[in-house]
Amino acid sequence: MSESRVAPNEPFTIMEQLVAILVGRGHEYPEIATRLDVKKSTIKFHAENAAAKLPGTDAPRMKLQIWWRGAGREILAPPSKR
Repeated sequence: MSESRVAPNEPFTIMEQLVAILVGRGHEYPEIATRLDVKKSTIKFHAENAAAKLPGTDAPRMKLQIWWRGAGREILAPPSKR
């Protein structure tokens, strides 16, 4: 992983990391499921779990793609403007 990428709040499992990387590279859930010979729901489950370990409130797919591109905490979870 890139050193500029924000670290997850908890370590990813191996499957979460693999799914996060593939989603981050732009692959769709059905494509990943076929590639790994699992159900699409399994990929969605691991993507959601991985995204939950990252800061921010974006949708899981978006959050993983932003994270993969090396976004820091200021992009994933900017400080509130209160």
